[in-house]
Amino acid sequence: MVPGTRHSAVLRDLRSGTLYSLTLYGLRGPHKADSIQGTARTLSPVLESPRDLQFSEIRETSAKVNWMPPPSRADSFKVSYQLADGGEPQSVQVDGQARTQKLQGLIPGARYEVTVVSVRGFEESEPLTGFLTTVPDGPTQLRALNLTEGFAVLHWKPPQNPVDTYDVQVTAPGAPPLQAETPGSVVDYPLHDLVLHTNYTATVRGLRGPNLTSPATITFTTGLEAPRDLEAKEVTPRTALLTWTEPQVRPTGYLLSFDTPGGQTQEVLPLALPEGDPAPRRDHISQLLGLFPSTPYNARLQAMWGQSLLPPVSTSFTTGGLQIPFPRDCGEEMQNGAGASRTSTIFLNGNRERPLNVFCDMETDGGGWLVFQRRMDGQTDFWRDWEDYAHGFGNISGEFWLGNEALHSLTQAGDYSMRVDLRARDEAVFAQYDSFRVDSAAEYYRLHLEGYHGTAGDSMSYHSGSVFSARDRDPNNLLISCAVSYRGAWWYRNCHYANLNGLYGSTVDHQGVSWYHWKGFEFSVPFTEMKLRPRNFRSPAGGG
Repeated sequence: MVPGTRHSAVLRDLRSGTLYSLTLYGLRGPHKADSIQGTARTLSPVLESPRDLQFSEIRETSAKVNWMPPPSRADSFKVSYQLADGGEPQSVQVDGQARTQKLQGLIPGARYEVTVVSVRGFEESEPLTGFLTTVPDGPTQLRALNLTEGFAVLHWKPPQNPVDTYDVQVTAPGAPPLQAETPGSVVDYPLHDLVLHTNYTATVRGLRGPNLTSPATITFTTGLEAPRDLEAKEVTPRTALLTWTEPQVRPTGYLLSFDTPGGQTQEVLPLALPEGDPAPRRDHISQLLGLFPSTPYNARLQAMWGQSLLPPVSTSFTTGGLQIPFPRDCGEEMQNGAGASRTSTIFLNGNRERPLNVFCDMETDGGGWLVFQRRMDGQTDFWRDWEDYAHGFGNISGEFWLGNEALHSLTQAGDYSMRVDLRARDEAVFAQYDSFRVDSAAEYYRLHLEGYHGTAGDSMSYHSGSVFSARDRDPNNLLISCAVSYRGAWWYRNCHYANLNGLYGSTVDHQGVSWYHWKGFEFSVPFTEMKLRPRNFRSPAGGG
């Protein structure tokens, strides 16, 4: 209520940012005059920026951003960051209650511009801006090598960006600390006069201008005993069994390496020891596989304690000889000793630099068969692209395709026959072809096949002369891709009588593993093997 002589009034204690309806009318005694209406919206307070921007936990690729909220309410905060000298900005929005945000995926040793703004509805405050520099990347893979009673060599991998110098610090309880600076071009630092049976901590950092890089740190112990009596036993043409006596203080593992005929060193994966009984094993052994026949080797064994390596102990041996040291196929491998069917290593074109692991069927029809395809349980996915079929996939002890490149390399170097074995429960049939060849990738692995005989019926001759096609590449350029229609990869024509790489177990739309002249298109063959051997092969046992 205001006096009738007044023409204005102040309304107080209203809510900010609120729309009000106003009504004004006059009074004469008990009577009301006509009213007039209007509206008014109170102003919103200015959306203030957050305050006190700080950075913590700055690492090579991450940092933590901290801020204080403004006095006025904010729905959320937007944290943005980009390289200070230009780059694509990235943003993350966090809840209005948040006071911190971790930035990840940053570049080591880079300067970033970081902004934080308050957000309310569609309104944003002025940005609060700061700069941070991530820690430069430093040395990694620090090791203590050639560890003896009073000596060790620190060795590290340098960072991607060169440093000016390295700062080396070595400490141990009760031993004088060591601090040294080495040029940025070195990756080794020798330590002398170490105290026996002492636990040392070594830290190496790089200096790049005024900035220290992230550190590489290890612990190592002096006075550890190396393994003894390294010997090579049960040496065969391609394997050797190494044995040694463990030291009294059991290491965490061993590093085993040996020289290859090409003059290079091959490192066997570090041998970790099982946890449990700390008592040493006097008969620790490791088998070397894939060695070359009639070849001298020098094997070295180093005990590992964490990242510490003792000087190596070594032994030399020479592998046994073979009639054919580098067999080109399973037929030649059989001449080195028949034995049971097994995985073997052959050498494409007899070249010791081109080893290939294969499965040799040494029993079927006199043996000597190199298996290049097997279906048996549907555990391996055969619905794959051209590149998978070019280079092979699967497990040669289970289901697999050896690879079209390998088939071409094998069959271009000699005359081969091919056999297909099919089984369903107690039924077994086969199809054999006297001549089998696969062209190069330039010819789309075109198939050449002739000379059928067997019990399965001839479902493959139809495919002779066809190029290979897969779901992502069909050189036939047919209107509809056979590989896509029949869920396989094969030497399709228009389209197939055999589909041995089809969908395992399927009886729908001719998409299964089919051999038409045996079981038709509505039956998926549960077991298949495709294999090749030299055309003039004669079994060592006298078979044909």
